Amino acid sequence: MRRDDKEGTEMRHITRRRLGIPFALWAAGLAGLLCLPVAARAQITADAILSNMGLSADDKQKVLNGEFVTANVPGVSDRDLAFAIAFLVKATPEAVSKQIVAGQLITADAQVQSNGEFANPGSLADLAKLKITDDEAKALAGAKPGDAINLSTSEFAAFQAIGSGTPQAVLPVLQQMLLARYQAYRSSGLAGIAPYDRGGGKKSDLAPDLRKATEALKVLQKEMPGFYAVLLNYPKATLPGMTENFFWTRSVIEKKPTYALSHVLAAADGPNRAVVRRQYYASTGYNGEQTVAGFLPVQGGTVAVCISHAFTDQVTGFGGSMKRSIGSNIMASKMKEIFESGRKKVNQ
Repeated sequence: MRRDDKEGTEMRHITRRRLGIPFALWAAGLAGLLCLPVAARAQITADAILSNMGLSADDKQKVLNGEFVTANVPGVSDRDLAFAIAFLVKATPEAVSKQIVAGQLITADAQVQSNGEFANPGSLADLAKLKITDDEAKALAGAKPGDAINLSTSEFAAFQAIGSGTPQAVLPVLQQMLLARYQAYRSSGLAGIAPYDRGGGKKSDLAPDLRKATEALKVLQKEMPGFYAVLLNYPKATLPGMTENFFWTRSVIEKKPTYALSHVLAAADGPNRAVVRRQYYASTGYNGEQTVAGFLPVQGGTVAVCISHAFTDQVTGFGGSMKRSIGSNIMASKMKEIFESGRKKVNQ
C-alpha cells in the first residue's frame, strides 16, 4: 500500500472515531470566528461572515439554497483537525440556540447511546443513567498509561486498584472519575483539566490546545469581547444573559465506547446568537474539541456557520501535515451527515 493510501485509511479510522462527538457540537460557537479582520464595529451579518470564510457569491447562494459549504481553517497545533462549514436552518437563531443549550439535539447522532446533564455542583446521581458492559469494565480495570485511553496518572491508579473487572465494581469508579473532572472544570475552567498520561513520563495536555483555539477567535474578541473573556477565563469571567449547560455522553463508535464531557455556552448579539461547545474530556479516539458557531437571521431562516477544532495525538509526528489535511477534509465530509440529521430535528 502506498504511504498516502495508508495514511488516508488511517485518517478515515480516526475521523470515524471523532464522529462520536454528539451532533450538538455543530451548534457550538460564533459564526465570525475565522480570525479575519472586520472593517468596523457593527452588528455582523450573515453575508459578512460568509465573506470572511472566503466564500464566493456562488457559494453564498448555495448556503442560502440549503446546501452545505465548507472552508479551510488553520490549525492551532500539530494535534488539530480543523474545518468550517455553513448551511441554512429553517428556524430563528434564538430557537436553535435554546435547543442546543437544552441538549435537545444530542440524540441526532445515532452513535450516542446515553446522555445526561450535570447539576451544580454535581453529584453521582447525575450519572445514574450511565451503564457499561462487561467488556468495557474489563478494559477500564486493565487500563495502562498510553494512547488507548485518556486518563490521568491518578485515574489509571484508581481503576487499577479496583481488583475486579466487573461492571458492578468498575462503574462507580468511572462515575466518580467523570464527576471529578466535571467539578474540576466547573470550578477552575481550563486550569482544571487534568493531562492524559501517555506512559514513560509523557503527558498530553488538552487545555493549551483549547486555549489556543479560543485565542484564534479574533472576530469574537472584537465583536463580543465579554463572551470571548468568558471562554478564556471561565468561571472567573461572567457575562450577563449568558446561558450554559453541562452534559455527559456515552457513544459507541466502531464498537468502542467513548465517554465525553461537554460545556455549552450561548450569548446574544442583537438577533444573532453565538454558541460554544467545548468538550473538555473524551475517553478515547481523540483528546477533546471546541466548536464555535454563529446563527444569523436571513430571509427564510438562519445561516449557521460552524468552526470546529478537534485534537488528537494520532496526527502528530512524521507525515503529520498530510494526516491533518486528510483528516480535516474527511471530518468535514462525514460531519455533514450528522449536521443534516440535526437540521431535520431543528426544522420540525
